[in-house]
Amino acid sequence: MRLHELAWTDSPEAALAAVRDLPWPLLLDSQAAGRWDILVAAPRAYSWQTPAGWQHTDWPATHLASDADAFAVMQGLQDWGGPEQARLEAAQDWPFVQGVMGCLGYASASERGLPTPRHDDWPLAILAYYDQGCVWDHEQRRCFAWSLNAQTWPDWLARLQSATAAPCQPLQLTAPFQALTSQPRYAADIARIHDFIRAGDCYQVNYTQAYEARCEGELWDAYPTLRPLALAPYAAYWRLPWGEILCLSPEQFLGIHQQRITTRPIKGTRRRQTDATADAAEASALLASAKDMAENIMITDLLRNDLSKHAVIGSVQVPQLCALESFGQVHHLVTTIEATLAADANIASVLRDAFPGGSITGAPKKRVMEIIEDIEPTPRGLYCGSLFYWDASGHFDSNITIRTLVLKDGTLRTWAGGGITLDSQWQSEWEECGNKMGGIMRALEQR
Repeated sequence: MRLHELAWTDSPEAALAAVRDLPWPLLLDSQAAGRWDILVAAPRAYSWQTPAGWQHTDWPATHLASDADAFAVMQGLQDWGGPEQARLEAAQDWPFVQGVMGCLGYASASERGLPTPRHDDWPLAILAYYDQGCVWDHEQRRCFAWSLNAQTWPDWLARLQSATAAPCQPLQLTAPFQALTSQPRYAADIARIHDFIRAGDCYQVNYTQAYEARCEGELWDAYPTLRPLALAPYAAYWRLPWGEILCLSPEQFLGIHQQRITTRPIKGTRRRQTDATADAAEASALLASAKDMAENIMITDLLRNDLSKHAVIGSVQVPQLCALESFGQVHHLVTTIEATLAADANIASVLRDAFPGGSITGAPKKRVMEIIEDIEPTPRGLYCGSLFYWDASGHFDSNITIRTLVLKDGTLRTWAGGGITLDSQWQSEWEECGNKMGGIMRALEQR
């Protein structure tokens, strides 16, 4: 392993700008809310799934069935990459040195027995094996470039040392964002969900809507503007052959380290205020809201069940229930659920049996996913899926791809949604969607 310490910077933006012209550059950005930022590019191999099947590049995948799900391909790609090579002492605690990174769209195959969601014009799942990168340790304020590839190392290090930005076309919207669901349709769909709840089909449905705008240029150009607005600990940017993904997610899906698994679902939202007194009042109102607490507790119970499928019996715990956490534009209620993985637990299987995340489906999962497919007017695509890394040593972490924008062929798309219970009023839910993504969309429109 080749390793070189770089001059410390608080933000990874300049480093990514220097390697954006390499294939498949991916940044996982904790935005100073977490300990680590990770940058990778130029993967050794990659795969992607469309409705027509899988495409694999630079690795054989000959042992995989043609209809293999994304979790089987993840495992196959990780196994192909080989066992973890010896780490340098300085890298022992690093979350990622080599292994699989990827994005599982909501439309990719999920837990067996669940309905297959509709897809849009993006791949259902995108996976890549990386063996070079850069890591920022905000706790120790140190930054390292690293590589297991002797051939690409000189260019990789030179780019990171010079931090010379690759060309980027300015992003300009040619028309403002438009909601793809009308207010009358939205109100009617919420009423239908209430009917399902009264009939005993479900307790909560996470209903989402999509927004689109036409634009010119590259989405990366807007990252310096959007990053400080969100202050999202599970942010990411990925430039791919199909287009760009910019995720400003505050939500962890699954994290696995040393046989300990954690999930931190979010349910309950209030808009941040510029006035400190008004902002504190919004936070207090959220903590006092029986409706938001009920949303969160329903999903907590669902995820306790999902974690228990591969956990040591009796190890599932909830050390933090409905705690207030504040981000750039919103307050949220966040619950922490932990468990000890069983000795024979496999990371790909753990992910398969919890995907998609309960916070973006509702409860019970199977029935609400059927309802979502029946009533939501637009497919979710990559939205409500998960971006993840899986290091060859067994470190794993992932987000829920909410607060996410995708740019493809001049169309910029985003989504917002929320948990619908019997207490939900459609006007308040519509406003909550605006609280979650309205500031981001306005910032893009005003550039």
